[in-house]
Amino acid sequence: MTVLFRWMFLSSLSRMFAVTMAIVALFMLAESIDKMRYIGDGLTLPLLAEYVLLKAPFMVSDFMPVVILIAVAIHLTDMSHHHEMAALRAAGIAMPIMLKPLLLAATCLALLTFAFGEWVEPTTNPRLSYIERVHISQKQAPVQGEQWLRDEQMFLHLSPLTHDYFALTILKVNANSQWLQRIDAAKAHYEAGAWHLEHAYISLPANQQTALHTREQSNMRIVTSLNPATVATPDPRNMQWLELYDFAQDLADAGLESQSYVYQFNRKMAVPIACLIMVLLAYSLCENMGSRIAANSKGLMVAIVLGIAFYIFGMLLGMMVDHERLPAMYAAWLPSIFFLGLSGYLLLKKEGY
Repeated sequence: MTVLFRWMFLSSLSRMFAVTMAIVALFMLAESIDKMRYIGDGLTLPLLAEYVLLKAPFMVSDFMPVVILIAVAIHLTDMSHHHEMAALRAAGIAMPIMLKPLLLAATCLALLTFAFGEWVEPTTNPRLSYIERVHISQKQAPVQGEQWLRDEQMFLHLSPLTHDYFALTILKVNANSQWLQRIDAAKAHYEAGAWHLEHAYISLPANQQTALHTREQSNMRIVTSLNPATVATPDPRNMQWLELYDFAQDLADAGLESQSYVYQFNRKMAVPIACLIMVLLAYSLCENMGSRIAANSKGLMVAIVLGIAFYIFGMLLGMMVDHERLPAMYAAWLPSIFFLGLSGYLLLKKEGY
């Protein structure tokens, strides 16, 4: 590791951590001010402090590409202002050599972001959602409602009707998560350790010799401990990467809606890759040979605006997935693909191609 590589790596990494702390602190302050109006109306100061702290990992996962874009832009702007960029180019240091330490620093934070999404958010988000729903929105805890329940070889999807009755879908799978039987009932209720189904339709998977086989049974009883009070609806952000893949695959195999889980599965990969793309974008905007403050500040301001646009763009695409207006995989990857194309265009233009 050369002195130049070590210096650029440590300088950019320290700025990334500083910008992360600044942005998280800013949003925690804004969130605290926004939620202060609920103090005394179901929310206490200790609960507010807990809520704000629990939201920090959520913010880190959402804002890390923007953080890296701004941090690298600040680092390169500072280098340009002090003639360091011109000196490196005059010494024959090419663009790929200068990008390597920046990309390594971004990789470290990208892995940290992935780790937050894998092991921290699944722990903090349920409590965060509970405080937001019960103590801030003054709603009942989600005990009964639309739910997905699961044990080792059975999925249950409950849609509430009235008077403890549910529309029920049961999916039985084998040890390899391949579905064996699907049962759909327009009306069912849970009593004495079993589900009682009315007018159930039983479907068996097709094979090469036979088509999908479906039959109706007027009354059916299925013994299981899975019931409306077992768990709440699984939130995709509360699940790990491989859990999302298995869950989404099981839902798709059964012909059930899985777009939110597919979106979150792809987003867990797209966000860390977007962190690396932001390094290229920052370099294309802020690598400057001169020391004029106006020229350097222009690239930094454009980087900040594009970072905010990246975040808003991702939010809009996520909303489109929720309303089933865009395929989940496209929505997860489209911001990264668009900004990669923009970065490539600006880099080629800067290098004179």
